[in-house]
Amino acid sequence: MRLFVGRLRLGAISLFALLAANSGAAQTGRGFVSAEAYAGGGRILYVGKIGGLERIEYDKPLTDLQKIGKPYRLVFDVSETIRGREVKRVELVLSLQITVYLEHMRDRAVEVLLVGGPIRLDHYPAAEMGIEEQGAPAEGQWYQFRLLEPVEVPASSPEAAIAEQINTYYDSCRMFTHQFEIVAGKRAILDRVRAFVKKHPEPTPVVTMGIPNAFGALVGSPNAYCMLTLPVCAESQTALEAVRDDPGPILRRAKYHDGGPARDWLAAEAAKALTHFPSK
Repeated sequence: MRLFVGRLRLGAISLFALLAANSGAAQTGRGFVSAEAYAGGGRILYVGKIGGLERIEYDKPLTDLQKIGKPYRLVFDVSETIRGREVKRVELVLSLQITVYLEHMRDRAVEVLLVGGPIRLDHYPAAEMGIEEQGAPAEGQWYQFRLLEPVEVPASSPEAAIAEQINTYYDSCRMFTHQFEIVAGKRAILDRVRAFVKKHPEPTPVVTMGIPNAFGALVGSPNAYCMLTLPVCAESQTALEAVRDDPGPILRRAKYHDGGPARDWLAAEAAKALTHFPSK
């Protein structure tokens, strides 16, 4: 089953630009991932801390994509298994280009949600490319390290800027849900992830739709245009049908006038996303 559906179209891009909160921004998009999309798209879901991260020499063949970064061995100490084998530790070899954020999480023993699987859910913050997982090849696997609580920002330290950037990078631990609500912090995020996995034990497909910039800004920086990834499930379908039939509640939350092009565009985005759901 193809686990990723939905793509950006040229007409949508022009409307994204029209809806951009900052029309002078560079035309780069931002994809928000709902808490339930992490739960749906993840083959493995672990809560824990990065116990080790080191650059290694790797003598096995690498794909051209894996050669873009440098091989690093990452050890993840597991405190809770949400999906996957019950283990105390996950050992990964990843192709990394930037390590400063993962190193900060390691050094500060920051608790995170590790999501791994064949779907590259995150682009900002970037998902990391797999080389090995528990000693087995992990080509085509992507790994997200989702912050659950904002990190402490030192009052005066060279690391203050890094900590502030991490909090910004991870939207101060705010996330959309697959019902277009917002949750923040470890307890709320994990409650949504656990509940989804309990109801949907196996990974699900995901779909991406455009959302207004001002709505995305309720969680974090939308860049020039933004999108939201949802799991393909009955709950998402009901929420999308409501948006298709009446985009007004979302537009009003985003402080858009409830009418005109924005209304038509958002209804069309919801309708387009619904084409990837099985018919009732």
